[in-house]
Amino acid sequence: MAASLRSLQIRQTLILIVLTIVYLCFELGFNARLLDVVGGNVKPEDVEGVEFYGRSLSGIAAALVVLQLMWRRRLKNGGKGGSGPGWLKIIVCCVVTAGVVFGVLKTTVNVLVNTRDAEFRRMAFNTTLLQRSLVGGSLQLQGLVDDPTLFAKPEGKSFLALFPFLAVSVKHLDERMGPAKEQLVRANVRQVAGGPSGYYDKYQEAMRELAGKWELYAGIIPDSDAGLRAKQQSSWEEYRNSLSRRGWQPHSVPMRRQAAVVSNVRKKVPVPANWKTDDERGFRAAVKRRYTAEAASKGVTLRGERIPPGLPFAAFVARPGVQAELRDALKLPAGATVQAAYANPAEFGRLFDQFLDRQTAEKLVEYRASRTDFEPGGRFFHEGKEAARAAIVPPVALFFSLLGAIGHFSKLLYLIATVVLLLLAMRRGEQAGADGQLSRRSAWIATGVLATAFAGTWGILSVLDNNVTRSELFTQMLDWTRQPEPDSTRWNIAGKAILANITHVVAVGQGYSYPVNEAIRIHVLQGIHYGYHPGQK
Repeated sequence: MAASLRSLQIRQTLILIVLTIVYLCFELGFNARLLDVVGGNVKPEDVEGVEFYGRSLSGIAAALVVLQLMWRRRLKNGGKGGSGPGWLKIIVCCVVTAGVVFGVLKTTVNVLVNTRDAEFRRMAFNTTLLQRSLVGGSLQLQGLVDDPTLFAKPEGKSFLALFPFLAVSVKHLDERMGPAKEQLVRANVRQVAGGPSGYYDKYQEAMRELAGKWELYAGIIPDSDAGLRAKQQSSWEEYRNSLSRRGWQPHSVPMRRQAAVVSNVRKKVPVPANWKTDDERGFRAAVKRRYTAEAASKGVTLRGERIPPGLPFAAFVARPGVQAELRDALKLPAGATVQAAYANPAEFGRLFDQFLDRQTAEKLVEYRASRTDFEPGGRFFHEGKEAARAAIVPPVALFFSLLGAIGHFSKLLYLIATVVLLLLAMRRGEQAGADGQLSRRSAWIATGVLATAFAGTWGILSVLDNNVTRSELFTQMLDWTRQPEPDSTRWNIAGKAILANITHVVAVGQGYSYPVNEAIRIHVLQGIHYGYHPGQK
């Protein structure tokens, strides 16, 4: 009986090994995708989308641990003649565990974000500007690796993900970045706008919309115009209703009454005198003529200015009311003049510079705001909260992903060691216990493999370095992170040291593991995207 239980335990452990390997493939593939997301200039929704997969994988990881423990208990109790947990109970517990872990991780991040003070939000808001400037190439950090391709490499992406979190620990950050803040904001505005070419696309879009208004103003109305089509339809329906009151249809008007009907119609619609009462096309053409004439005669009023009829497009664009609309649409300062066309890029470049001036001035108000502006109810509270999330989420997500990978890799070695020890015991003919489990000595050996693998991996990553972690800047930022406050307790000091170690391990681990993780995602998992599609709008 004990021998059969031992064989059953081997089969059970082999199944757990397979499940763990499958999980590790998805976890490592996700880890690579996560680094692509958080280590670049992406939108918050990109991070939130990929976070869902991260929390799901963490829940599955916890569920696998519960499965292993409950399955072992089921086998052990069965070996003693008892009754272990049934499969329904095991499944329910695994699902509940996955759901609880998913919710706890989400709540943990929300609590971390919501409990930050106004100063943290203000500092985070400013450091996200630095991060975007690093990605855009408008900022070079003294003491970092002198490599223009750094932020396309795994270690560079790791640094970008960790940078806002590290930067909020920098003392007197405002004073350090103050002289360059205007330059950085201007460069960031330029990058977001897509440079002169991207802004020119917006200019063309605004001019196309304005050209539609001018065509209506000038009486150049296409057949597809919504207002025209509505007017044509309502006029035709009104004509048909007037006939139906006499029991007629357009095609059934008596010959002797057609002249009277046409005369009646001509009072409202300028159809020809020889128009046929069932000629709908001719009727709609006449409606268009009147509609066009009325539009051309009315002129148009924009921003309180009535623009007289008959102006060509260039003169129409030059009117003050039109210019005011264009300035709003193109986010230009008061006094800027938008031309109907530009002869060369240099002419348009002057307009783009005016756009940069206004946007930079507006953004600087945000980046120079005081702490009270980031308090609850302050004018930049929402922006500060989003910046705090952007500073906290990437390091937390990378940490839990790396922790899950290391933990389940260690567990995989533990399971393999368990199978090997069981097979050796069977080969040596050792007497199995009543429940077929490992002997106490073998169990300690297997547990030692797990602990050694986890501690060894973490320890190796703690002493390894890469180009970024060897840099003077990274070392200095970690020192700032460790630096105790005047009223710090021993627990505070220990916590800062642990946090610095975790930061180092994440920076090193992500840098070294990315090539393997990305290869697994591409080749083993067939390019699974985990909800992130770079390049798609």
